Amino acid sequence: MATNTTLDTLYIVNSSNRKVTLELLVGEEGQTSLTNIKLNNGSVITDLAGNFEKAEIGKNADLNGKVLRITTTIADTSKTTNLTSLTIKLSGGFLTRTYPLFKLVDSEGESVDYICNIEFFNPTL
Repeated sequence: MATNTTLDTLYIVNSSNRKVTLELLVGEEGQTSLTNIKLNNGSVITDLAGNFEKAEIGKNADLNGKVLRITTTIADTSKTTNLTSLTIKLSGGFLTRTYPLFKLVDSEGESVDYICNIEFFNPTL
């Protein structure tokens, strides 16, 4: 199985005041996690266990040029699977985007670091 635990991408925004939202789903069932989210140098959330419910992170016009940094450590504590996964969903910009990340660990108890950098970019400026 292929592995994908890093993300470095652009998310297209525009000049509107429409809200951009972020949602993180940590899986598979029974896995435990710890997440830190930063927008530029400001903290969005620190030491979050589990999913990050859909929340506004800013308006399109205000996000241009900023970088969202997500670091999540997932420990394989499930008795049924060694698959770890993180799904990032951004909406409210030019398009809704879903970024699935995953890794199959060798044995129960191992942990995986997921590192994601998403730069907000307005191509019309």
